[in-house]
Amino acid sequence: MTRRGYVAGALGAVVLVLTAITVVPRVLDREDDAVPMTSADDHYRIDGQLTCTTEVHDVPTLPLEAEPVALLVCADPDSSLPWTAPAELVEGDLAELVDRLSSLAPAPDGDVACTMQGGPAYDLVLRFSRGRAAKVHGDTGTCGFVTTAAGRWLGASDVLDTALALVERERAGRTPPTSASRTADLSCDAVLVPPGPARSLTGEAADIVRMVSCWQPDAPELGQLSETVVPAGDVRVLTRDLARRSSTSADPHDLRCPGGLRRLYFQTLVGQTSWGDLVVVPGECRRFYPALPSDRTAPVWHPSPRAQGILDRLRR
Repeated sequence: MTRRGYVAGALGAVVLVLTAITVVPRVLDREDDAVPMTSADDHYRIDGQLTCTTEVHDVPTLPLEAEPVALLVCADPDSSLPWTAPAELVEGDLAELVDRLSSLAPAPDGDVACTMQGGPAYDLVLRFSRGRAAKVHGDTGTCGFVTTAAGRWLGASDVLDTALALVERERAGRTPPTSASRTADLSCDAVLVPPGPARSLTGEAADIVRMVSCWQPDAPELGQLSETVVPAGDVRVLTRDLARRSSTSADPHDLRCPGGLRRLYFQTLVGQTSWGDLVVVPGECRRFYPALPSDRTAPVWHPSPRAQGILDRLRR
C-alpha cells in the first residue's frame, strides 16, 4: 500500500487541458488525423529545467502536436491538507494519465454543494514537445475539482492517484538519488504539530533510511513529546521487521501495553525514504500502523521481540 492510501477519501486529481478539447481529443482519436486542433488558452513556455517554482511566461497559443512527454507533480502550498510531493520528473509514456484525464466528467455550471472535507491540492506540470508546457490545478478537498482556464471537471482524486502511480512506476528498477536529497526535518515538533505532518503520498515505511522516534511517557496523563534519532543499524532492523510482520489480518485492537491500558503510551516513527518521501508510522504501545486507516483495512505491525527491544530502548 502506498502513502496515498491513508487519504483515499480526500485525494486530488488533475486534467491536462489547454482547452476543453485540446490534448484529450488528440489522444482519444490517435488514428483520426483530421480532428481539428483548438486554440489553447492555458499554454505556457517554461524556461530551463522543469520545476514546481519555475516562472512561466504566457506565449501565443499553439496547437498540441502530441501527448505530454514529461510530468512533474507539485504540492499546492495552500492545500487544506499539507503533503510532500515526489521530487522526480516522470518522462516517457504518460498514456495512462491522458486516458484518465479524458475520462473526467465536466463539473456542473454554477454553484455546487460540496463537503467541508480537506484533501491534498496540487499542480501537474506537463511538458510537451519543443519545450512547451502546461500547468493544471487539482484539489481533492471539498468538491474535488480539476481546474484550468478552460473550465473545471470532477475526479481530482482519481487523477492524482494515476499521476502518483506513474511516479512509482518510474522508480521501479532505478537507483534512488544520492543521500544529499534526503534532508527533511524529521524532528517531532516539525512533523507532529497541527495542522499535521506534510506526509508524502508515495513511498513505503519499509523503505525508510532515516528515522526519528517520537514518544510520550507511559503515565495517566501524557507529557511532552521526546525524540531520539534512530541509529542506522537499528533503522535497518526495524524496517525489515516491519516489512515481514505487517499484516491486514492482525488484530488492530491488540495494543499489548505492558501493564495494561492504564500504562498506555504513544510512540511514532518519523522517517524519510531513499527517494525523499516523508513517512509517518504512528503507534500505541506495541501496535503500529505502517499506513494509516482509510476506507480499506490498514496493515498493522506488531514488532518482533528484537524489534520491540530496539523500540523500548528508544524510549529511555
